[in-house]
Order: sequence, then C-alpha cells, then structure tokens
Amino acid sequence: MRLQGKKALVTGASRGIGKAIALAYASEGADVAITARRADALAETAAAIRERGRTAYPVAWDLTDVARAGARLAEVKAALGGLDILVNNAGVLRLPADHPAPTPEAEWDYVMDTNLKALFFICRAAAEIMTAQKGGVIINLASDAGLRAAPHPYGISKWGVIGLTKGLARQLVGHGVRVNAIAPGPVATEMMGWHPGKPLDAPTLPLGRYSLPEEIAGVALFLASEDAAAVIGQTLVVNSANT
Repeated sequence: MRLQGKKALVTGASRGIGKAIALAYASEGADVAITARRADALAETAAAIRERGRTAYPVAWDLTDVARAGARLAEVKAALGGLDILVNNAGVLRLPADHPAPTPEAEWDYVMDTNLKALFFICRAAAEIMTAQKGGVIINLASDAGLRAAPHPYGISKWGVIGLTKGLARQLVGHGVRVNAIAPGPVATEMMGWHPGKPLDAPTLPLGRYSLPEEIAGVALFLASEDAAAVIGQTLVVNSANT
C-alpha cells in the first residue's frame, strides 16, 4: 500500500473529487480527516473510509472561517496522530464563465474567499506542522481555467492557486515538504452540472468525454506517494484541451 500509516486531510470531501480522493487514500492505507460545511454531508464518505479499515475523522468547517485554520489543523493532527498529507480540494463555481458582466462583488468575494483565501490560510497552517516535523505533502486542486487565466472569478482564483503552489513549493522544499497542484479539465461532478445518467461525452476534450472523479484521485494518489518524491511545484493537467 502506497500510503500505509499516513495521515491525510482532504477538504470538500462530501462528494465528487474530494470524496474520490479520500477513498483512494483510505484504500492505500491512510487515515483520513474530511471536511464539509455540514457534518451530516460527510457521513457517507466517513462510512466508506471505515469500511476500508481506516480511521475517518469528519470535520464540519466552513473554510472561509480562516481564523480557525490553525486550530482545526491542530485538531486533525491530534485526532489522527499526525498530518502527512493535505489536499485542498474544496472549491466553488456558482456562476458560469459566460455570465454577463459585470460580475457582482458578492460573487467575487464568495469565490475568492473559498477558492484562494481559505486555501492560503490552510496551507500556512499545514506548513507550520509539516516544517516542524520535516516532511509532508500539500496538493492543491487548481483547474485548466487557471492555466488559461480565464477572466472570471473562478479562473482568476485558480490562477492564484497555481501561483501559490509554485511559491510554496520553493519555500518549503528545503523543509522536506512537497507542494504540487492538479488542474483538471471538466470532471463529471455536480459542480460541473453533471448528474448520474447524463452522457459523459465532451468532443472538445482529448478523451472525448468528461474525466471521472476517480481519475483525478489517481493523480492525487501519485502525488501523495513516494513515487512523486522528485515532483515539486508542478501543476499536473488532466484531460484539458485548453492549455
């Protein structure tokens, strides 16, 4: 097992990509803390982690409450007995990219507070833990929209995630902490407007279809494992025709 005995935190793990990553990590031997805004939303993921013989630690947390980041990560570390891996998966996309301008200020704040500001403060709290123990892995979920610098709040927030990933990687590599990002194209999730039974077809994508959450989880598993020991500060693009 590639993550035997590791302790991981996956944000936004009630469904979609976050859930798939949490289950992939548990299947490879990790104990996993998972977050969502509501505790009841995490019940299914937590049960599936435990079915795999691993510890699940659900945390009800609105990540935009950044003042609690340090305390929350300390709580996770205490509950699991360590923190080796952080996956910043939680993100929001409420208005489509073609939403007519001007973007409402409230929409800008909503997206930036979740996708970039919260991620920054969680990374900072994790970095304190991981530098002290001289090791760890941080994986940030970006997007191909960030690589295109798409001129809407979601794309700009993900551009920021990619830049933050590169900066943190340079800052932390000397402390034994690896930082990388994943930039998926469209994935078959509710956030992308996909629902079970809907076709996966997407002719403009290299695969000719949406990616599956489990395919993104496979990349996250690679980055968390020793197989990626020499991968630092990179953004791995998955099934995008727009880069």
